[in-house]
Amino acid sequence: MQVKTIALASLFSIVLAGNAFAAQPASGEGPLFLNEAQAVSTLSRDAVRQEAIANPPLVNGYDSVSDAKSVRSTATRAQVRESTRDAIAHGFHVKSGESA
Repeated sequence: MQVKTIALASLFSIVLAGNAFAAQPASGEGPLFLNEAQAVSTLSRDAVRQEAIANPPLVNGYDSVSDAKSVRSTATRAQVRESTRDAIAHGFHVKSGESA
């Protein structure tokens, strides 16, 4: 009987200790701001969209994709393969796989 009591007491203490810390922010998170002022935007969705179009972000994640589509190579596939073979024959090491 005493073994059951000890086991149940330790189980209940773990459960109740977990509930005591559940309302706090996790370790490493910033402070918990509960009293922030609520602000409602006065701009309409269209006004926000027009402002976003007028002021695009400085960094665009799709720049590299659009640039890759606009640049066309004049070399054929056979010419690229031949130049790759020549470069490897002259000591160029292709960086691929785990040793890259």
